[in-house]
Amino acid sequence: MVYYIGMESPVPLHADARSQTEPQSLPTRLMVVTHFVQKQTLERLRQNRRYEKLSLAYVDYISLLAEGDRSPGELAERLGISKQACSKMLRELEALGLTERRVNPQDSRSSMLSLSAAGIALLREGVEAANGVQAQLAEAIGASELERLHEVLERLCAALGVERSPRLALEDNLAARTGSRPTRLTVLLPRLSENLRQRLAAAVKAQGFTDLRPGIGQVLGVVGREGRRLQYIATLLGVSKQAVAATAAELEQQGYALRETDPQDQRQVILSLSPRGRELMQAIVASVQDVEAAIRAALGEADHLFLDEAMTVLYAGIAGHYDSASVLRARIQQLSKQLLDELGMTGARALAQQLMGMTRGKN
Repeated sequence: MVYYIGMESPVPLHADARSQTEPQSLPTRLMVVTHFVQKQTLERLRQNRRYEKLSLAYVDYISLLAEGDRSPGELAERLGISKQACSKMLRELEALGLTERRVNPQDSRSSMLSLSAAGIALLREGVEAANGVQAQLAEAIGASELERLHEVLERLCAALGVERSPRLALEDNLAARTGSRPTRLTVLLPRLSENLRQRLAAAVKAQGFTDLRPGIGQVLGVVGREGRRLQYIATLLGVSKQAVAATAAELEQQGYALRETDPQDQRQVILSLSPRGRELMQAIVASVQDVEAAIRAALGEADHLFLDEAMTVLYAGIAGHYDSASVLRARIQQLSKQLLDELGMTGARALAQQLMGMTRGKN
């Protein structure tokens, strides 16, 4: 399984791209591991009913506010998004009671945001959950190897210019606020992954693709040479079909994709890459290879090889969470809950009997 990670979270690339990217995929594997840590942390938190509505989209906001109070404008600038998009997410965080707003003492026309008591409680539980995920990864590579991995990642962060002081400040702030210090891996990986994402985005932009926004790359990454149904893309990314349809329309308008009715099912729409879209995917592959070369130059051959092997081991242990079978199980669980809510227990049982009959050829 290969992942495209140029914009936001990692998403599977179609098999057609594997031969081009597999040999040069250390940045990919590193970012997939980062995403796994964040995703598993979120799933552990969601087991608590208070956090059922949490989203991975909140992680960066909460992390920045853990460092200190910020204005909406500062958050938007740090995250590299529009003020409108930032305001929308901040309203969601406030609605969940995770943040508080007050007048900016230096500018009465603006406001300052901070974590609420509930937000700090979430931080504490999030640190505990993330540390538990790291313990899970440690079992895969061993304690001594994990310690060396920490050291290599520290060196890589320093070589790539990932700021050290904010990382240490974040660790100290989390320890002070939550009473629990995060493990080094859970602090290092997100900072390093963000740096790699920025490098990839800049490299793609330098090749003439200047109109991409965060989120678009996720959809492109799963389209493949033959195209994919919008419903399949939505299921794989864990978003609504309506959201994918909106992005698909934007991609078509920008000339990166084509939308066509599925000849086998007129109700379905297939999204495929245009010639311009294929050029973009080639640019992404080249950018990943350039970042790989930068990592090798920063670490030297021995540490680069160790990091590559460590990430391969961790990647192999988590790749199943992103494969098609996992996607299908997640989709079945989602549909089952929806149908149970809509039909009730009696209706759901009747539907189950109907499906069993159909699959056995009785209807």
